[in-house]
Amino acid sequence: MTPTTSTSAPSSPTSTPTTTTAPASSTIPTIALTTTWSDYEFGPGHDRVLWGLSVGGNQSTREQVYDAYEQRSGRPVSIGHTFHPWDDPIPSEVDLYHLANDRLLLLSWNGTDTIEIASGIHDDWIRTQARAVGDLNDRILLRWLWEMDGRRRLETVHSGPDYINAWNHVRAIFDEEGVDNAEFVWCPNDFLFDTGLDPLVWYPGDDHVDWLCADGYNWSESPELDTWESFEEIFRGFYDWAEPRGLPIMIAETGSGEDGNGAKAAWISELPHVLETEFPAIDAVVYFDIDATARGHLDWRLSTSVPTLDAWVGALQHPYTYPQN
Repeated sequence: MTPTTSTSAPSSPTSTPTTTTAPASSTIPTIALTTTWSDYEFGPGHDRVLWGLSVGGNQSTREQVYDAYEQRSGRPVSIGHTFHPWDDPIPSEVDLYHLANDRLLLLSWNGTDTIEIASGIHDDWIRTQARAVGDLNDRILLRWLWEMDGRRRLETVHSGPDYINAWNHVRAIFDEEGVDNAEFVWCPNDFLFDTGLDPLVWYPGDDHVDWLCADGYNWSESPELDTWESFEEIFRGFYDWAEPRGLPIMIAETGSGEDGNGAKAAWISELPHVLETEFPAIDAVVYFDIDATARGHLDWRLSTSVPTLDAWVGALQHPYTYPQN
């Protein structure tokens, strides 16, 4: 999450996920989805939020984590989030696992050099991936080259106009291949919407984007520090920019540090109320349930404390959550 215009923001935690410990489960059964995702309408007029997760570890561990959360809450985790390097074939085992369990798949596919992409030298690979996505048939959310505005992307993204050219080139190939089950999610860092920055430099335009998105984290481990940020503080700038555009909106990555005294639990417990009252146009929030301490980041997992886990279960059970009994 390090911007190209600043050296103060921490780097993004998104890369190869590390191990996640499954929370204790209960005997509460999960409920089935009441509609298919092909029928579900996002955008203005919705009255609930969908919760999702990205989970680290091997496939067995992932399944244990999802099962435990769902059994404990009695609610399905509606969105399963997966990550693909540029040269990683779609679909993966975890992609198919989420689709088989009736989750809406959020598939983050990384990019490569944007100038090369726009030049056409990667067209055969893009077509291969597009056809594979189309063959899935299920509706998916495709988050291509996320956090493109960060400093860690500078050597391959180059600039906002280069990114836009590459985005439009990739999307054009998907259209040429007749892929109608993938919705393109445009997803910079939350700090792109800070005062003095211009998101439009990076924006392909409403006609070329299906979802508006941002990633943002509370990087502090104590509310006693000036660096502690609420969910509203992190995403207010993004929301105020995105809401008037009238497109579906999501938060694809978020998480909080843990102080051990209940502050992380409170941060999560407040989410349903904040979304309902302050950010009602947000359709989905996907939590980054991964321990990133090995990379010098934080342990974002929901299992860092019992109160934090209970707070997440409470969010899944909140009346503002879809689906309900």
